[in-house]
Amino acid sequence: MPIQKLRTAMICIALGVTALSVPAFAHGDPTEMGAGPGTDADHHGKDEGSTESAQSAEMQDLMDEGATPMIPDRSISSAPEGDHMDGMEHDHGGMMDHSEAVDNSSASFGERLFIWLGKLHIVVIHFPIAMIVAAFAAEAFGVARSKPDWRSAARVMLVIGALVAVAAAFLGWFAGGFYLYDRNLILTAHRYLGMTVAIGSVLLAWAGLRRFHHNHSEERLFAILLGLLTIGVLIQAFLGGTFMHGGMNHMNF
Repeated sequence: MPIQKLRTAMICIALGVTALSVPAFAHGDPTEMGAGPGTDADHHGKDEGSTESAQSAEMQDLMDEGATPMIPDRSISSAPEGDHMDGMEHDHGGMMDHSEAVDNSSASFGERLFIWLGKLHIVVIHFPIAMIVAAFAAEAFGVARSKPDWRSAARVMLVIGALVAVAAAFLGWFAGGFYLYDRNLILTAHRYLGMTVAIGSVLLAWAGLRRFHHNHSEERLFAILLGLLTIGVLIQAFLGGTFMHGGMNHMNF
């Protein structure tokens, strides 16, 4: 028995260590990124700003390629000397600002605690992803090869993944704000799929410890349900990454 327990623990560590290798990305302002319902004025202002930014970027690309951009009245547009370097410095500064810490010293304790809890979301989310995916891999291998040690390791990893999934879902509301829906539909889907995954993982972890281990058919059913949960986790991770990188356009080939 001690050898079996040691083997189970080693499998858990080996399959779950991938959680530590996933890089974390800094969160921007959730309201600016589409959290909350917003207002029509916000939409129009952002649309106009996005259009102007896109036009400026297009003109800069043309000048970088040696072409002479034309403005709508057919006149030739020229940029003052040094604007190109200034633009590069500005763009570089904007990229750096995304990862730099914001000074919240003037905020109240409650506001700083709210922001701090939101930052923990991006730290915690990697663990349920790794644990649940690894649990499915171990469960599937254990069922296919009739390895009870692997199935035991899968149940342990699923319990850990479920507990951390609940924490990640809880902290996610601090990261994105307590809104029932958002003008960014990706974030809305991310909110409620995250809650579904957290609840589903807890129920499945409980079922794995209490049931689905009496015969081969129940073990197979548990593996199928765990596979569906894993698909939900992967979709949830994709939606979170897509939201952080500005929408589906980042997937353009």
